[in-house]
Amino acid sequence: MEKIYMNENKNKKQSVMNTSVVLSFVVSIFAIVSLAVFGIVSSQGNNVTYAALNPDTQDFKLHQLYMDSYIESDTGFATPYYAAGGDVNNPVFCIEKHRDPKTVQHDGEADATYTKGDVIEDYGLLYLLNNTYASGKKVTNIATSVEYEKLVESWITQTAIWYYLKSTDSASPNYMTGEEITKIESANTLVYFNNNVPQAIPDTEVKNVYTQYIKPLVDAAKNAKSIYKLNITKNSDDFSLTEDKKFYESPLITVTTDDASAFASYAVTLSGIEGAFLIDENGDKIDDLTAITAGTKFRVRIPADKVTEKVQNLKIDVKGKFNSLTGYEYTSAPNVQKIVSVMAADVYEDASIELEVVGTPDTGMNTAQTIYFIGLIVLLCGVGIVYANAKPVQAK
Repeated sequence: MEKIYMNENKNKKQSVMNTSVVLSFVVSIFAIVSLAVFGIVSSQGNNVTYAALNPDTQDFKLHQLYMDSYIESDTGFATPYYAAGGDVNNPVFCIEKHRDPKTVQHDGEADATYTKGDVIEDYGLLYLLNNTYASGKKVTNIATSVEYEKLVESWITQTAIWYYLKSTDSASPNYMTGEEITKIESANTLVYFNNNVPQAIPDTEVKNVYTQYIKPLVDAAKNAKSIYKLNITKNSDDFSLTEDKKFYESPLITVTTDDASAFASYAVTLSGIEGAFLIDENGDKIDDLTAITAGTKFRVRIPADKVTEKVQNLKIDVKGKFNSLTGYEYTSAPNVQKIVSVMAADVYEDASIELEVVGTPDTGMNTAQTIYFIGLIVLLCGVGIVYANAKPVQAK
């Protein structure tokens, strides 16, 4: 928390020069200067709420595709390609490697229906689902024309999920074994099996698959505190009085995030000082604080008569809205492999600022009185000049 100080300082400079012939007296007075310092401390919240756009997503039968065409590491670690309802473009991923996914027929459907269950609250798992093939994002540079692209991306996604869950909860007997961990950590290249015939992947980017893809993804997942990060920045430290002297005005404040493409809008709530409000870059008041378009910069204005010597706290709460994805667990029965998938959802991230505001002491001098006071000083200085110039003549 930082304090905002609004002070007025007076600086006076006077110089006198004497000569033997003519005595000259020059007086200069410099006007009043107002100084103010404005500081912001941003605290990022980790409170993420989910509101699915389509909470009644249809349940599905599980299919395992590409039984004869699949990806395996050079150390012999392979992953299946599961899809919801047989749709090759709707992949789903397993949580526990060593649990029955409920009998999936060869390129056919499972003998059980998978039903949506709990929302995933593990930020690390959500990070993986939102930053890999699970949400359609590529992590390799394989061209889209290559038919095994989705298999490579699926292998990386599924392997990262299993590795992350094993490294954060190694007690589960259904997670990977030590031997499987070694195979992943030793993996260098990937091999494409087409109709069970191994073929080398020619793309030079798919090398060092553990160090280049799996480890960075898992490390980022372990450090994930939220899906998105909301940042509040300012373009200066100056807090100025408006020309009409009615308001104290902050510098431009910007609300940003690490993923601008998903950032839709944000809401602002002001509390602590009566009458505080927002204006945009053009100086127009922002009336609707519930849905400010992402990218909009704003200033806070505080009525001058509300700023006193008493310490006051101005709180600015920001809630960012993201057009995003969220994850759910799907299962067909207890003690059966849980499948995870992602779906469209509105995701919200909170941030807040608390400002401690300290006003300027009342000097009891208004503008008219200030002008009168300055005029009086100038008059007295003028009398002094006349007297100083006349004194040598009288001496003669």
